Amino acid sequence: MLQQTIEEQNRHFRWHRLRERAMTPRRLLQESDELLYWVEECMVQERRIVPGWLVSRLMVVLRNAHPELPARLGRERRPNQVMEIIYHAQAALMDQACRSRGPAEVIPLFSRARAVRQRLGEAATV
Repeated sequence: MLQQTIEEQNRHFRWHRLRERAMTPRRLLQESDELLYWVEECMVQERRIVPGWLVSRLMVVLRNAHPELPARLGRERRPNQVMEIIYHAQAALMDQACRSRGPAEVIPLFSRARAVRQRLGEAATV
């Protein structure tokens, strides 16, 4: 019994970890916001190029946002240009986030009233 509980907990933890690590459009938007902050910091500190550790994180976001964005970045590392590409990535990610969430299921609040309306409609057509 105890072994079964431990296995269930391990399955739950594994599922939860995978779900947390999943790259959804919303998580990618959060990551792009953080990247934008760091690129702005580069501009404040008057750096001429964006650091490599930032570019590697940026490429992950760009690849998931749109397949053409990494090519548009190319070898460009100036903060102003990188910011523009991040803005384009955010626009694509916002569109993906809106499309990934479908319309909510409508829960009938007054199911009895709907059944009565249906019966009335059937009676009117007879």
